[in-house]
Amino acid sequence: MICYRIIIELDKPIPTVKNDRGRKEYDDEIVSGINNALAEYNRKYCGRRCAFIYQNTKNKLSLGFVLSDTTALSDALGELMYMAGISGKTEQEEITVRALDRLANMRFRNEFEFDSDDLYALGIRCLTNTHCPPEEKIAREYTYDQLKRSAELGLYDESFEQEVDRIVYPAAVENAKGHPVHYIIRSGSPLKVCDGLIDTLYRFGRLRSRRYTVIGLHQFINGFQAEGIFRIAKGGTVVFDLSNMEEQQNNTATSNMLPNELYDLIKEHKHTTLIIFALPNCLETQAEKIKIALPELTFVEISERLAMNNDAKKLLRAFAKADKVKTDKELLSAVAKDTGYYANDLRQLYDVWYTNTLKTKIYPQYSEFKKNVELDKTVTPVGDAYSKLSEMIGLKEVKKLIEQAVTYSKIQKTLAERGMSNSKRAMHMVFSGAPGTAKTTVARLFAQILKDNEVLSVGDLIECGRKDLVGQYVGWTAVQVKNMFRKAKGSVLFIDEAYSLLDDKKGSFGDEAINTIVQEMENTREDTVVIFAGYPKEMNEFIERNPGLRSRITFYVDFPDYSAAELFDITKLIVKNNGCKLSENASDVLIPMFEKAAQSGDFGNGRYARNLVEQAQLAQAMRLSKRDLGRLSGDDLLTLTGEDFAEISTNAIKENVPDRRRIGFMAG
Repeated sequence: MICYRIIIELDKPIPTVKNDRGRKEYDDEIVSGINNALAEYNRKYCGRRCAFIYQNTKNKLSLGFVLSDTTALSDALGELMYMAGISGKTEQEEITVRALDRLANMRFRNEFEFDSDDLYALGIRCLTNTHCPPEEKIAREYTYDQLKRSAELGLYDESFEQEVDRIVYPAAVENAKGHPVHYIIRSGSPLKVCDGLIDTLYRFGRLRSRRYTVIGLHQFINGFQAEGIFRIAKGGTVVFDLSNMEEQQNNTATSNMLPNELYDLIKEHKHTTLIIFALPNCLETQAEKIKIALPELTFVEISERLAMNNDAKKLLRAFAKADKVKTDKELLSAVAKDTGYYANDLRQLYDVWYTNTLKTKIYPQYSEFKKNVELDKTVTPVGDAYSKLSEMIGLKEVKKLIEQAVTYSKIQKTLAERGMSNSKRAMHMVFSGAPGTAKTTVARLFAQILKDNEVLSVGDLIECGRKDLVGQYVGWTAVQVKNMFRKAKGSVLFIDEAYSLLDDKKGSFGDEAINTIVQEMENTREDTVVIFAGYPKEMNEFIERNPGLRSRITFYVDFPDYSAAELFDITKLIVKNNGCKLSENASDVLIPMFEKAAQSGDFGNGRYARNLVEQAQLAQAMRLSKRDLGRLSGDDLLTLTGEDFAEISTNAIKENVPDRRRIGFMAG
């Protein structure tokens, strides 16, 4: 069904005559002829077409017009005008069903009659006379450049442009009917993608109507007349908007959430009505379930990609360019290094910055007013664990990224509390680095920081490796993984040497573990954070081999090797915590030792420093044993000297460094 608002500029004005009181009124014979023609036309095409005049002057007729069959508008309207004996230039605009109903109820004059039953015979009451009607939209018109720009700003992946190219390519059979494919769109703003896609399909003859009916979750809850919706959507599009669907539904299968009758209707109308499922980015598994539930339909999936680093900053600059302002360091520095952002995330960052810029730079007379959602004490991380992280030696970029991750979550909570738009992103991470770079220590502090800042409810660190996740027999692995996630609910699940899950052959227990992990990451993303940890090279290979896993990782945290100066500071801290102290000449021995060790590869980092202290304490004991113990001062007993460290065999230290080929849990 296609609804139009049509204006007819009459070639011949409707003649008027004077009545008994000397006032002009339209010629009864002409008006009667038009009324009879309208009534006859509506009877002839009852349930397929309908026309009525809602406003008129002597030179112009304004019509509401509904076309439910496959006749071209020009032919259908031409027949009506011929029957009514009128001619003239026409202008038409497609409108929604509810807009048409409003026109039918706003007729200004009584000269032109209309029986509303003719309109309701088309079944429009399912949209106009219901408690919770679906939303209707008319796709706006896009030029090719606008469409491309919209894709860039929305971070649509290459699948969008590829589909546009397929739509533009002509059909092998002219005037073919039916839809070769339907769509699943996963995006932070899926209806925006729908708009451009529907316009393109319309312009290249794949759709007869720009109108699309949006059925949201509240319609499923409150009920809607699905059969009637599909009847009046013929020639157009039905969009099932699941963008508000959340994982807290305990991963309720989409196929179970939607009624079976609905799937039957989709199958029945698949050639006359375009079907689009609009989902949030995170519901990749639900998209697969939709495909499984509707094997009779072929779906093209369009998703939104993540922007990182310079790519994310480029999008922020594009937002600013559209508003004719320049970005500054404050905005660009809000993009965390090696962190993926969706378009909505960046848009929210930009909107906060632009609101503040309006008040401070564009209209500086308002600069004294408080900034909007300023990153002050109300959103920066708090708590003892955060203080301990801040006090750790080195790890500058690690601390910065952790702070940004926690701050981001707190901002989203602040936005939600203020009734503003917010996006809930998972906090899953990859910690990559050599042994001894404090990965486990930071993970433990991070878990507590999330608890202290009300991001997680429990805040424990649940550590596991391959042996905790992979079962010995068929069917055990999925159970073990789910039990581990159940144990980690409200906390951080730390999977060390995750690449040990990879096996040489597909379909192994390791693959089953990874697939179950991916599923559970989605199911528990609201109150569980997963951290994968291990060596950089192996972690990169692990993530690259599993696209489903890669799409769920939000933060990539690189733990670099410590410098010689940082290792010396770590050594001083370890010595202090042991109740001892270093002599002034200790640095002359330790710094060269650390510089040499760092050149040898996996030397152990912080663990190497701890082992050095333990060996130095043994050397100190041997040194002091050769002296008169009764004449030793307190400082003599507590001070580790350069001589103590010089006595250490570095080969003995290296023997204590874990072999990177070992599979299992490793403190880091």
